[in-house]
Amino acid sequence: MRRTTTRSRTRSGRARSALDAGYDECRRLVRTTRPTEYALMQLMPPVVRPVSWALYAAFGYADDLLDLSEEAPRERGRRLREWRAALEADLASGTSDDPIRLALTDAVWRWGLDLGDLLGALDAVQRDDDRKGVTTWQEWRERAHAQNISWPEQLMRMLVRCGLPVPVRLRDLAGFTRFVEGLFLTDMLRDLPEDLDGGHVWFPAEVLDRFHVTPDELISRQWTPAVQRMIGHLAGEAREWLEGSRRALRGSLPLGPAIVLDTAVDLFGAELDAIVRAGSAALRRPVRVARHTEWRILAPARARAAVVWRLTLPPGRDTAMDTAMDTVGRAGADGSPRDDTAPAPLAGPERHTARIAEPPLPPRPHRDGARPPAIAAAHLPQHVAIVMDGNGRWATGLGLPRDEGHRAGAVALRDVVQGALEIGLPHLTVYAFSTENWKRSPDEVSKLFAIMRAELLDGELLDHDVRLRWVGSPDGLPDDVVNVLRSQEHATRNRTGLTLNVCVNYGGRAELAQAGAALARAALAGEVDPARVSEQLFAAHLPHHALPDVDLLWRTSGEIRTSNFLPWHAHYAELHFTDQPWPEVDRRDLWAAVTAYTHRKRRKGGTTTPTVPTRAPGETEG
Repeated sequence: MRRTTTRSRTRSGRARSALDAGYDECRRLVRTTRPTEYALMQLMPPVVRPVSWALYAAFGYADDLLDLSEEAPRERGRRLREWRAALEADLASGTSDDPIRLALTDAVWRWGLDLGDLLGALDAVQRDDDRKGVTTWQEWRERAHAQNISWPEQLMRMLVRCGLPVPVRLRDLAGFTRFVEGLFLTDMLRDLPEDLDGGHVWFPAEVLDRFHVTPDELISRQWTPAVQRMIGHLAGEAREWLEGSRRALRGSLPLGPAIVLDTAVDLFGAELDAIVRAGSAALRRPVRVARHTEWRILAPARARAAVVWRLTLPPGRDTAMDTAMDTVGRAGADGSPRDDTAPAPLAGPERHTARIAEPPLPPRPHRDGARPPAIAAAHLPQHVAIVMDGNGRWATGLGLPRDEGHRAGAVALRDVVQGALEIGLPHLTVYAFSTENWKRSPDEVSKLFAIMRAELLDGELLDHDVRLRWVGSPDGLPDDVVNVLRSQEHATRNRTGLTLNVCVNYGGRAELAQAGAALARAALAGEVDPARVSEQLFAAHLPHHALPDVDLLWRTSGEIRTSNFLPWHAHYAELHFTDQPWPEVDRRDLWAAVTAYTHRKRRKGGTTTPTVPTRAPGETEG
């Protein structure tokens, strides 16, 4: 029997599914560990993005093996050598049983990547296992170049294969090495807390000596004036190298790669600014750029890049591009790139199959290390419903298209769901698309559904103990949205943690009308006595009768109304209104809303005693 490998022009359904899963795993790894780099990869042509994920995930995974602080250095080195040897064997055979190595192997064979360069970069990562530090800036630069020049050159090689004339030997361009150095130093400042956790200080000894800072001071997180001056100096150096590279490379790159370069310099510059502003916190935890700053930089870059790739990449120039498109998904029917947040579409009945983590993963920690308040289960609301308002106005206020507000809102929802898992909330219902939202422009509605579908297919929430349920009507919805909603419902049906009810094409009055119509039909059929219709009987005929009553209804963006949202189930809900638009919300706002709920007096027409107030960790009684 002939063995099917990733080199085959056609693959069995099982092999294709494994390869799709491999690219999805690379994408998840890059997106969760390096969101800035992931955002930059999304500016590349759609066909190139999955290979970008595979390249970066392989380097990141190898680097992470050396950062396992719980293992002895010898054991970490052994594991990395074994993984590197397995990769070389996989590259020779054309297949792998490891998802990251499988994706990288497929990328190498399909795109003709430089195998020597890739393995050389991994060898440079491995040499760090025996290195205690670097002495001079020259030694530091050699380390930066060895580890970081290969993968952007591979990306340029893929653009050449797509038909775009770009210089492949980037290291020969004046200014490119400065870009690599600025990128590497920014990454080092960003990862400083993790390096210090492992007892590593990778700044050159000569810069430590210049500012009279010792490695022990950094490892013990001493924020002295000398340390502050050194961090400010290093951030300034990184910023100057990045800006200098932009000036030097401006006339050397075609428009598409130039957009990626400009955006990289702006994003990493914003990270450097955030690190300097963070002060002593930069030694204790990773520092992230404010969300609205990221979107202000990324939104126009996305729009420009999409147009440029459509105009400059000749379709069908190379068979490698065609076969890669077969693997990772084709452009839309109108020639526009596939939505940049959607995973590769599958063929046939597997198209909407969800891959869920078993067992589910624990909640992802807050990016700033925030911890949830300690709320006893008896005082926790059982059902929180949210009107996620203000996406479009938030985007418009920043000079962005309204759909960028919906993208940012999807990111906010991810974090709120993680926060709900952390406090043990049983039910969370969100208003994603109301029956009144059809009044919006067809373009906005279309983009909103594309974002919704991409988020559902992304699968991040499916890694956790979340059961997804759809509340709403299929009438008028695109078939692919209906299919993915039903698919995710089915895939998560056995989850027992948070039930996430997503209201899509939902209207409260329509729901009540449906219940009335169902009761009328039952009465005409002689199944119900109209004189005996009770609240309980009416509720049993609601289309979503299993939905529990809402304890807390929260609306963002300063509007003080419920907007036809769950009128039956929220009849005794506590109302909570906040001013910030939904894209600026995260899990801490959910915790604040729930904590406020615990201070309410829940009488429901009776004389129930007030709920015992909740104290956050570390809070004392006054």
